[in-house]
Amino acid sequence: MSSPDVDPTRPEASVIVVTHNNESLIASCLRSVQAALRVHTYEVIVVDNHSSDGTLSAIPEEVSARVIALERNAGFAAANNAGIQVSRGRLIVLVNSDAFPDPGSIDRLIEAIDGLPHASIVGGRLRYPTGKQQPSFGRFPSLLGGLWVALLLHRLPLTARAGIGVSAHPALYRRRRRVDWVTAAFCVARREAGPLPADAFMYGEDVAWAQACRRAGSEVWFDPDATAVHIGRASVDQSQDPGFAQRRRAHFELEWFAGRGHFVQLAARGVLAVHALVRLAIYGALGTIRRRRDRRIAENKALLRAALSRHRMPIGPVQTGPPENPIL
Repeated sequence: MSSPDVDPTRPEASVIVVTHNNESLIASCLRSVQAALRVHTYEVIVVDNHSSDGTLSAIPEEVSARVIALERNAGFAAANNAGIQVSRGRLIVLVNSDAFPDPGSIDRLIEAIDGLPHASIVGGRLRYPTGKQQPSFGRFPSLLGGLWVALLLHRLPLTARAGIGVSAHPALYRRRRRVDWVTAAFCVARREAGPLPADAFMYGEDVAWAQACRRAGSEVWFDPDATAVHIGRASVDQSQDPGFAQRRRAHFELEWFAGRGHFVQLAARGVLAVHALVRLAIYGALGTIRRRRDRRIAENKALLRAALSRHRMPIGPVQTGPPENPIL
């Protein structure tokens, strides 16, 4: 990606917000972006993934956002890349349309990456609307990490501190640290990080993006002082069937392990199947107790079907997988 021409009026940051049918959230998101930037100059670029509701008309006039309306739903990565392509800022800030940065938090992201000369991406700390800690970074996919999460060991107080698979324990979020990847829902990146890998419609782009940065010799960091509320999957839950996200997840993870041989790929399918079966048992029991069907049952049925599908990922070199041992 080429850098924009040198311009003394160039903003310090370009904030990219990708939307799809977010009429009820977009105004709050953009107003929170304004409050999150009190020190640094910036521009806001909204990339709309062909919304069918009133998302575009709900954008507040006082935000002065540049709007790019795509003619189709191109997916998260491609839409962000469309915004990055026309942006002018020294740095790129990605904010999901269902994320709400806290006051001054984007300023803190910018200060963090400016203080880390070898970092190409810095992510912030996310929480759910309830205030509960939301996983915001993690390790690259591995069979051990996948099994750890499948068996819910990332949620138990003692084992969660290990940070294997998904980093969920609050103790892991108390200090700035170098990590494998951060969520693209709320992060800042140097232009040298390049575009997001756009070969997937959704799921795993932030992991593959971080891996590309590592291969280029740069680092990815997490900063706990840059905070935001993130609903998570707001667009997906409104516009896709219940199993969409889990099918995308299975596709990404099987593709990640595709270059390690048939045994590793078969083991990855087994880990995904265990993940789905454990949750089907839990949510099925809860549904019986509560006498209502849990949406997550349909999601994990879709994951189980994807894990056991006869569709084979190509065996050979892939660009998304890490050079590390796939077991660890």
